[in-house]
Amino acid sequence: MKKYLIVMIALSVSVSFSVADTIEIKSGDGYRSDLTTVQGTFRSRHQSRFPYVCYDKRIRVMSHGEEYLSYKGCTRVNVSCASTGRAHFGKYPNDYKAYKALQRCRNARPRFVD
Repeated sequence: MKKYLIVMIALSVSVSFSVADTIEIKSGDGYRSDLTTVQGTFRSRHQSRFPYVCYDKRIRVMSHGEEYLSYKGCTRVNVSCASTGRAHFGKYPNDYKAYKALQRCRNARPRFVD
C-alpha cells in the first residue's frame, strides 16, 4: 500500500503540488568531469568493483505528517558520485553490500535520510 502511494504521489508531483504539504527534490551538485578508471592498482578480490551507489534525484514528499521517498536513477559506479554529477547514496566495501544498497535505493529504503 505504501509503495503504491509513493508511486501515485511521484506521478502526481509533476501534475500538481496541492496533494502534499512539502515536496523536496535533491539532485547531485557535483560538476561533470572526464571519467577515468584507475588502472594498475592492487584490488582485493573482496573489494567492490563498483563501490559507489549514486542517484539522479531524490523526491521527498511530506503529507499529513507522513514522509514518502522516491529515488530516481539509482546506479553503481566506480568513481565518486560527485564526479558524475549525481548525488551520493553511499560507498560500500564489497559487492554484496553495494548490491544491497542499490536495492535499498531503488526501493526507497535508505538507512537514514539527510
